[in-house]
Amino acid sequence: MNITKQIIYDITIVGAGIVGSAVARNLLKRNPQLKLLIVDRENEIAKHQSSHNSGVIHRGIYYQPGSKRAKLCVKGSMDMYHYCQENGVYFEKCGKLITAVNRNELDQLEKLYQRGLANGVNDIELVDRDRLLSIEPSIVGGIKAIFSPNTGIVDFKQVTQSLVNDSVKMGAEVKLNFDATNFNYNSRDKILEVRCKETNESIHTKYMITCAGIYSDRVANASFGEKEPSVVPFRGSFLKFKPQYSHLIKGNVYPVPNANFPFLGVHFTKKTNGDIWIGPNAVLAFDRKGYKYSDVNLQDTKELLTNKGLRSLATRHWKYGMDQLMSDIFPSHYIKFLKPFIPDITTDMLEYGGSGVRAQAISQDGHLIEDFIYDTPLDKPIIHVRNCPSPAATSSLAIADEIVDMAYSHFNFH
Repeated sequence: MNITKQIIYDITIVGAGIVGSAVARNLLKRNPQLKLLIVDRENEIAKHQSSHNSGVIHRGIYYQPGSKRAKLCVKGSMDMYHYCQENGVYFEKCGKLITAVNRNELDQLEKLYQRGLANGVNDIELVDRDRLLSIEPSIVGGIKAIFSPNTGIVDFKQVTQSLVNDSVKMGAEVKLNFDATNFNYNSRDKILEVRCKETNESIHTKYMITCAGIYSDRVANASFGEKEPSVVPFRGSFLKFKPQYSHLIKGNVYPVPNANFPFLGVHFTKKTNGDIWIGPNAVLAFDRKGYKYSDVNLQDTKELLTNKGLRSLATRHWKYGMDQLMSDIFPSHYIKFLKPFIPDITTDMLEYGGSGVRAQAISQDGHLIEDFIYDTPLDKPIIHVRNCPSPAATSSLAIADEIVDMAYSHFNFH
């Protein structure tokens, strides 16, 4: 490649979601002299996972003690509150109840409570039915709950935009509609060339960090990384209360999660505009950008059908998958997840809220990978963020600190 007349960036971030944007900001805060570029395939930042989510600032109750998710969620939630307060991004600490609705869930609820304490979430408490009803009077099906008063809500797209604005103020450039698909490395000059397939435009950079979300496996594999772990897209659909029923929920109400899956179950979530969203379910998506059950992409579907790990997972849990699919098609089926909490709820009280697609890494033996994964190809100046599931938005600033530390070690920044 001819680099004599090209601008050469010190570092390029592939992906303008919340994690990529936080990494860019944290790099520049540490070294404002870096010539940094953010590229994204879409025509706007935070177009997918970072803006299609529940908008909850989690506290770190659910995650395996000692895992990256546990440590970075606890730290990240505090970082997120501080960032929003310092930068005028609206948030609300509306609290959350993780609610048992039958006695069979009490042991799991107690384990979650102990896990939260082990993770350093020391502001939570176990509450009985009377206290539960004083917090959420409509949750008449609840018998006991974990109350997390400092769980909050925020618009993560607004956070991402603020992070990008910070980077631009510090000198970063942003290039949208740039689908980074072709990568070459000049080992003599130690320069990466990143080319956009559609426009044939290319950029040159000394170092690169990929934070490609739903396309993280493809981008990593195309840029000298391994094929595994692969990404399986799960679509989650939300209903919401019609405006006249929004008063029924004051904050966030979650079920006791199914220990077999890294999903938190269908829950009631307050949004920053006052809406109450209900969901999401978890349905296999046949389009990585498909927000309806009828969306199908041929390449994405072919990858799913040939994914050995997914076949293994589907064989073990096909009943769960069918149950989730039925809830996606029929609202009357969806509300069966809700009636244990609010027995009088009906489909007439609800309307469609929206949907999102979650990037979930899966192992070849068919297990959903729960923790964050970053890796580095040998002898290449690249870091790949391979798996960043929930609570990545909550944890984004803490994740960014960890990746920036990794960059200083791997890239030998001075």
